[in-house]
Amino acid sequence: MMKIKSGDKAAIIAPSAQIGDIAKIQPAIEYIKSLGLIPVLGKNLCKVNRYMAGTDEERAADINSALADSQIKVIFCARAAAGGLRTLPYIDYELAKRCPKPIIGFCDNAAVQIALWHKSGLVSYNGFGLAYDFRSNTLDSQIDADLRRLLSGETYTIKSGKTLRKGTAAGKLICVNLSTLMRMAGTPYFPDLSGKILLIEDVHEKVYRIDLMLQQLKQQPNFAEINGIILGRFTDAESDAEDGTIDDCFADFLQDTSFPVIADFDFGHTPSRRVLPVGGDVELNAATAELKILHY
Repeated sequence: MMKIKSGDKAAIIAPSAQIGDIAKIQPAIEYIKSLGLIPVLGKNLCKVNRYMAGTDEERAADINSALADSQIKVIFCARAAAGGLRTLPYIDYELAKRCPKPIIGFCDNAAVQIALWHKSGLVSYNGFGLAYDFRSNTLDSQIDADLRRLLSGETYTIKSGKTLRKGTAAGKLICVNLSTLMRMAGTPYFPDLSGKILLIEDVHEKVYRIDLMLQQLKQQPNFAEINGIILGRFTDAESDAEDGTIDDCFADFLQDTSFPVIADFDFGHTPSRRVLPVGGDVELNAATAELKILHY
């Protein structure tokens, strides 16, 4: 587990959507300083290319530059939204193997996090976004507590959600927005699901689209070898009468499976959520709705 200490440098980059104006994340920058870290702004942080922060090559260049700089110990993503997938062909995965450091982000940033873990074994932290979590200029206390734990290299246990199927399981954790994960299907960056604990969430999606994405997920290679499933928050899911409910989607998705499952876990597009290590070693006890973070 990599411990980030006071005085370390922290890169701030925008691998997905554009912020345009640094003022949009100034409260978050002050928060990073309050952690004792020294912010280093990516060269292309404030560039604008349609909805993205510069070209695909420019955004990937900021990732590679932060990885290559030995003085930078952690990387923060300024904003998520969309666009991270487009940087994946331009990331230096061999560099990430040689110079691993956690990338901290949320939502669409998980495309970069998962690709780096799949290709390089680099563990990142999912559940905190600079622009997203400082929309009201303050940070939720649970997010703050988990982030500090991860930066300090602590282990911790989360009790959250409800049991859908009892059982225990262990494995590497994949925590990701469902839409982001399914946009990676069929690419070289989609993770191997065998032996994993998979945590998924989504926001502002129609129930029938969630249903179809879950069925697409179920058809991915090695899905049958998953060790456990955690269903996070599917916030503001919209449905017409004929769509059924989100619980109907989950029931269909879980047919013909036997792994332990919990639902309504505190991870997703909500004001408060847990921050989790992508690629970390975890244990799931679905009967008690507990997730132990063991090593990352």
